Amino acid sequence: MGFAVAPSSGQVLPAVVEVLLEGHRTVSFRTDAAERRPDGRAWFPWPTALAERLAGVAAVVVRDAACKDVLASAEVAFSPEPARVDLRDGSGRWLSVNKWGRLAPSFDGLDPVRRRALQDRLLDRLDAVRRVLEEAGLQPFVCYGTLLGAVRDGDLIPHDDDADLGYLSRQEHPADVVRENLELERVLRARGYSVVRHSGGHLQLVFTDDEGAQDHYIDVFTAFEVEGCTYLCFQVGAADLDLRTLSEVTLRGRRHPAPAAAERLLAETYGPGWRTPDPSFTFTTPHAVRSRLSTWIGEFDVHRDYWQDFYSSTDARKVPTVESDFARWVAERLPAGAAVLDVGTGTARDARFFARSGRTVHAVDYSAAAVERGRALARQEGWAAGFEVVNLADLSQVGSLAADLDPALDWHLYARFLVHAIDDQARANLWRLAAAVARRGGECWFEFRTHRDEQAEHAFGEHFRRYLDPAQVVVEAKEHDLQVLDLLEDRGLAVYGGEDPWVARLRLGAA
Repeated sequence: MGFAVAPSSGQVLPAVVEVLLEGHRTVSFRTDAAERRPDGRAWFPWPTALAERLAGVAAVVVRDAACKDVLASAEVAFSPEPARVDLRDGSGRWLSVNKWGRLAPSFDGLDPVRRRALQDRLLDRLDAVRRVLEEAGLQPFVCYGTLLGAVRDGDLIPHDDDADLGYLSRQEHPADVVRENLELERVLRARGYSVVRHSGGHLQLVFTDDEGAQDHYIDVFTAFEVEGCTYLCFQVGAADLDLRTLSEVTLRGRRHPAPAAAERLLAETYGPGWRTPDPSFTFTTPHAVRSRLSTWIGEFDVHRDYWQDFYSSTDARKVPTVESDFARWVAERLPAGAAVLDVGTGTARDARFFARSGRTVHAVDYSAAAVERGRALARQEGWAAGFEVVNLADLSQVGSLAADLDPALDWHLYARFLVHAIDDQARANLWRLAAAVARRGGECWFEFRTHRDEQAEHAFGEHFRRYLDPAQVVVEAKEHDLQVLDLLEDRGLAVYGGEDPWVARLRLGAA
């Protein structure tokens, strides 16, 4: 599924074309990456994330991304439905394909009045965050897309969706760099910011609107020097790159600190063609840089995009709204008055069930979209539960979660369809969290797909799953001073439509 475009007689296609749907820029393509047809036309396949949403009829315009000259236009029926294609999110923002190949809101997906208001809020908060970093003894500077827009146009990039700050660590050893970043996270949280950690050197501050939906975010990236090479998470590793000497750039008349070597940094980030706007640009981190940063700083984003997209899409509505059979099974066995820590809450269907039955519930998930859905559901229906974004791959977050549980309550851990959906690092931290709950006298309840289910067809398609033998899971749990109180493996326990998976139910307590 895609489209073809041919240059006018005697002309060549521009370097980058962009496609407007219903008057909104939606996706951009580099023409040198197009498939050339025998008749001379260039063929562009729709990105998967966009193709899945193309249903109905839309006005399609293909134009030069640089000068905006129209190359082709047509009214296109993508499917038999007569409805117009609508790519707006719940806040009315038109979604476009971003540099990660995902559908996401951008500045140019808003009307001019709302766009200006959003960007003003973003720049106000950028000023505030920068002051927090300065008060913490750091020297922040704008980087990545924010620096690019400032140097090139004195403004934010229209197809961007955030602001980017960097700072040069005062430390050189990677372990000390991460320790410093952890302290910065604590400072930001103490100031009331909602912080998502993407790695040991990348924090994301999420800002929501009055309804609790994501409004915008600011990324904070760590730079550090090791043996004459300067690294900037997550993309840059360059010899003799000076990020210590700062100058200034202007964004909408506001002055911001920036590296004096701004043009060198932009070339290292975006390549030699950084001066030419290219909405189709995608990051390709050099292997040597990626391997060093992932070893030193870690990566806590494994499969996060999948779950963000899932819980932001209509696919999440296919999950039943009523509680699972597993939740009812656990509820029959939980002590009266037990509080529930719902780890991997997903659509919050089971958190809702436990909360409505009168239990104290704290629900956590890797996906901010899932947490936003849960909060919105609780607010709309009038039941109470705490919701929090927690990344199991980040041991510091897991430790904070365990430490912050109200010691006056009898906490029990509940995790349905989580064990098979996380990697080895996150699973090890899950056992650490379970052990912390068990040491306080609580029990831990898990339901997960087993190795017997690996070859079956799955209702929600194929994505990352780790199909484990329950015997292996038991060994791992015992290594964390947990003991098996109940273990059952069978079919008929988690039937969904025509799918009847092999699952295990596991109940653990302190050894």
